[in-house]
Amino acid sequence: MLQEIPLVLSAEKLLERAFKKAKKIHIPDKNTLYSKKKTIIASTESFSTNIISTLEQYVKKFPSIDNLPQFYREILDIKIGTDKLKKALGAVDWARKTCQSIYLKQSKALKKNHNINFLKQKQHEIYGRISSVVKQIDKALEILETTQRVMKKLPDIWDIPTVVIAGYPNVGKSSLLRCLSSARPKIAEYPFTTKEIYLGHIERKEKHILYRFQIIDTPGLLDKPLSKRNKIEKQALAALEYLSDIIVFILDPSETCGYSLE
Repeated sequence: MLQEIPLVLSAEKLLERAFKKAKKIHIPDKNTLYSKKKTIIASTESFSTNIISTLEQYVKKFPSIDNLPQFYREILDIKIGTDKLKKALGAVDWARKTCQSIYLKQSKALKKNHNINFLKQKQHEIYGRISSVVKQIDKALEILETTQRVMKKLPDIWDIPTVVIAGYPNVGKSSLLRCLSSARPKIAEYPFTTKEIYLGHIERKEKHILYRFQIIDTPGLLDKPLSKRNKIEKQALAALEYLSDIIVFILDPSETCGYSLE
């Protein structure tokens, strides 16, 4: 589901791609006038439908935010803001409907007229109005592009028993994950190395029965009020709240991690 989200282009790149495809179109005809008319109509249709269909795919391919599992919704709210994302999707859908309306209304005039200068003028009007609409949603497209990158990096959570590793920064949470599973999170001798949620899996066979578990490494947590926690720490809290069947809280008795046990 999360992997089906299309690559979102900026307004500039979206228009550039549509113009490039439209310019390649040439409709041959024995009658030069008809050839020019058909080419103008076809290239205008190509440009318009390319924009409209792309915007439609952006909206349709994004999973419904309200239907996502709670953990994913929480991560999106932390990193993007679900209200901001909903508004961006609404803006893109508005642009799709507006571009479609512009093309449908203006395309009728293209098909009825045979004056090449008039056709070029109408084509220019359609290009200009649609381009203006697309440029208005550039910020919304930027939000969708950021969301697309965030969602593709989200771990694929299975509906199986889940162990969440938590603790202060630099106490060995990621090292434990590497020892227990095939996951390879980044490890370094300084605090706050883990800035994302890392996922590993464990398989164990007993009496011909295969047991599967998933184990999750979370960013380090410090003892402070929720209002003062940063986005990285809030990801850890989301995993603890929505994913954990078992919580393994790691301590460092030597206090070499830099934090006291008291």
